[in-house]
Amino acid sequence: MNAQRFWCALGTGAGVALILAGCATEGSVRQARAEAEKAATESSQVLAATRAAAAQRQIADRALQARLARLESEQLELLQGVRHMQALSIRGQAPATGGKHRALAATTKIELNGVFTQVTAQARALAGAPYKAPPAISPELQRLNFTDYGKLKLLGRVPGWPTGTPFHIQLFPAGYLFTWPVKIAVVAGGKTWPAQLPITVTGDPGLAKRIPNPVPQAGFSAYTPFGQGPSVNQFLSFLGASYFRAVGQGQSWGLSARGIAIDTALPHRAEEFPYFRAFWIVASHPHARHFTFCALLDSPSLTGAYRFVVRPGRQTVVDVKAVLFERKQVRRLGIAPLTSMFLQGRFSHHRFDQLLRSAHDSDGLAIAMPGNTRLWWPLRNPRRIAIYRFALTNPQGFGLMQRARRAGDYRAFGMHYEDRPSAWVTPEGNWGPGHLVLIELPTDSQTNDNISVFWVPDNQGARLQPLTFRYRIAWQGQNPKGSHLGYVIAGRHAYNANSHSETYVVDFAGQALAAAVPASVAPFVRVFGPARVVSAWATREATGDWRLQFDLARTGSDAVTIHAALMQGPTRVTETWAGVLPTAQ
Repeated sequence: MNAQRFWCALGTGAGVALILAGCATEGSVRQARAEAEKAATESSQVLAATRAAAAQRQIADRALQARLARLESEQLELLQGVRHMQALSIRGQAPATGGKHRALAATTKIELNGVFTQVTAQARALAGAPYKAPPAISPELQRLNFTDYGKLKLLGRVPGWPTGTPFHIQLFPAGYLFTWPVKIAVVAGGKTWPAQLPITVTGDPGLAKRIPNPVPQAGFSAYTPFGQGPSVNQFLSFLGASYFRAVGQGQSWGLSARGIAIDTALPHRAEEFPYFRAFWIVASHPHARHFTFCALLDSPSLTGAYRFVVRPGRQTVVDVKAVLFERKQVRRLGIAPLTSMFLQGRFSHHRFDQLLRSAHDSDGLAIAMPGNTRLWWPLRNPRRIAIYRFALTNPQGFGLMQRARRAGDYRAFGMHYEDRPSAWVTPEGNWGPGHLVLIELPTDSQTNDNISVFWVPDNQGARLQPLTFRYRIAWQGQNPKGSHLGYVIAGRHAYNANSHSETYVVDFAGQALAAAVPASVAPFVRVFGPARVVSAWATREATGDWRLQFDLARTGSDAVTIHAALMQGPTRVTETWAGVLPTAQ
């Protein structure tokens, strides 16, 4: 049987072509037909799976829209009820004392939730479209230096903001480092007012001629009286990307928080900085205790709807609800990120500023651990980037803390490091499995934020599916978790050349320790890595504080993680000091 070469394309019925070349024998034709039928079967299976996924996506979309519509309807009914209560109050038929105040608070809450529903729907729709970068501000604004930017003010009463409220807002102009224009609106009584104010340039007529008018906003700050008297204090600031800061009464500005962290400190991958592109601030009533607003976050990788409820006071509390929608897969999604600065501590080996004893916004990471215990990780200014992971399922709390509270701890006159707040994050709900990431970057300046911490979920869900997180950030002086435990007040480390060992000294304080019987307190030291504990002992000082000292000997060159605490029988009476002995050089 003569054979001849040929090319043929066999359709699989789903747009897939199988190209054959060879001899036209009966065997080759049968083999080609079998392969084509197999390919057609596989293609049909893929097509069926694709259609099933699309159907599930449509079902999820319809369910989300139904939930949003139902929530909006419920809020409208509640709002009508509250307005009815207000009408009764006007006619003298209000319920008992305080009813009007409760009605006003309920109105604010309903309006906030209504705005958040709309922002969530907007974030969902935005995630389904290609990312569009914000428009660039004018070159004149981009070229501003720090001094000239400080001369720009957006002054005047913000449109729509009521009089007689305990809160006031001020707008930041775009320019200098803040090159992303932000839309800000005031929401009151179901109406929305764009917050646009004319620019004022102080003390520089030449600069005033060069600056365009109007100037877009880059963010805002909020003020309220702290305590009695006419003084008004700034307690909140949103400026730059998704960064924000808060302070309590008597505190100075320090560390920052962010809306989200994306791909921070990943090798061969640039970090992405999402930004809040719009804010809706709910107007406060005269007796308001909370400052409330919503925000829309955007970036090439994801979008998000955020709801903020802020209660200023001796400690200022920020309650956050975030609903995220991924445009594309994010490799490292950082939830509730905190950012701080650590240049040098009291006992740092490397001194970058010889005139200062210490310079830092935070001096340690505190983590609430299972069993009502707590971990304390002292911060460092490393020689090279250092990244640490702490596995946590449903984290109970974590924060970057400032424990050195005396001016003499710093000797940095005018910087007020001793008054800078700690920030403690308390997750709400079920966050599931994940891990906390601490990143330390080398720096030689007080102006560089080189510390970052955030929680990374193990399961991020599918693209365009909502991912919801709720948490509270308390900007305060002390860590509220584990207050029954003794806490670290100092730590130092040195190499002993005579014994070729590493000596560590950790000082603890706290009411529980002050009452402890010395004979019942014992040291606890555990190492993870190539090292062994040579000796460990604990002593009580005359002040009531305790000192734990221990020596380690290396048995290898790899890095060693160390845990140390004080025990009373089987119970830990202090938090666990943790640190790392770096890889031997």
